[in-house]
Amino acid sequence: MSRFRSRLLLGTALVACLAAPLPALAQAAHYRDGTYPGPTYSAYYGPVQAQVRINGGKIVEVQVLKYPADRSTSRYIASRALPYMEREVIRAQSGHIYGVSGATLDSRAFIASIDAALRQASQ
Repeated sequence: MSRFRSRLLLGTALVACLAAPLPALAQAAHYRDGTYPGPTYSAYYGPVQAQVRINGGKIVEVQVLKYPADRSTSRYIASRALPYMEREVIRAQSGHIYGVSGATLDSRAFIASIDAALRQASQ
């Protein structure tokens, strides 16, 4: 197959993939109203636990219940990263968000806790 033809086929496939609606993204998740705490996960330097509040089937509030706070560096990182991720969960209306660079362990634990809380709200 010629190089031009293989690039053309690849380009056509890419356009078709991008043009097709993604079912998971096309439909907003509907959650049951209530407050759902996620489990506590270890972020190496301390525990992270988050909860979500659902009203009208939408995420209206995210709270961090526990975060690493025994070291000044841990408190600083949590104070910068966790509020950002709280806002992102509300904006995205899901737990499918990016973590914060420099706060990888806190991010992973926060996202895991939020995902578990949202699974409860989806049942």
